[in-house]
Amino acid sequence: MIQQMPFSYEGIDGDVQRLGFLLKDSLSACDLNFDNKISVLNLACGRADETGVLVNALSPARVGFYLGIDIRADAIEEAARRWKSTDCEVYFMEGNAAMLGRMKTLPEFDLVFIRHQNYWHEPMVWEGILDESLLAMKSNGLLVCTSYFDLEHDLFLASMRERDAKLVLNVRNSKSRYLPDAEGKSVDRWIGIWRKI
Repeated sequence: MIQQMPFSYEGIDGDVQRLGFLLKDSLSACDLNFDNKISVLNLACGRADETGVLVNALSPARVGFYLGIDIRADAIEEAARRWKSTDCEVYFMEGNAAMLGRMKTLPEFDLVFIRHQNYWHEPMVWEGILDESLLAMKSNGLLVCTSYFDLEHDLFLASMRERDAKLVLNVRNSKSRYLPDAEGKSVDRWIGIWRKI
């Protein structure tokens, strides 16, 4: 993955590097068995700052198709300007993740990634997103999610327990950077990984 422009805000470089290590360690612990080129869906991706480290963390698997979706057009435009690849198809599109089932031309995904979900803010919206995420995945695919807060992560865990998925990893990131705008908030504070069953 080729990064064509720098990140927009101070501190993102370090956050993304730390996320890369967290993803590599976490995905390695999940015994990935991807045979061919894989497809990755980055939901509610915003500027998709994590794109490069996510693709690298999946190695030795090779990503053949990468799609980032977000409802914010300005963030999607920035992501599309930042990331290119010479060896996989990379797309960023404006769209509602709760409407994935209506996007009939999408492939099934080996991995769905959600960074900094905010289930606590709009639980009913996120219920739809989670249902659609699992439907968009291949059998035995993975859903990977990070959270800012302990409570939102607990709510996400509870919601996932109700679905056709098995929790395979749940880790508190000891190296997450605390953020001053809210008590108990830090960047990629938790990571959870579920396997579709």
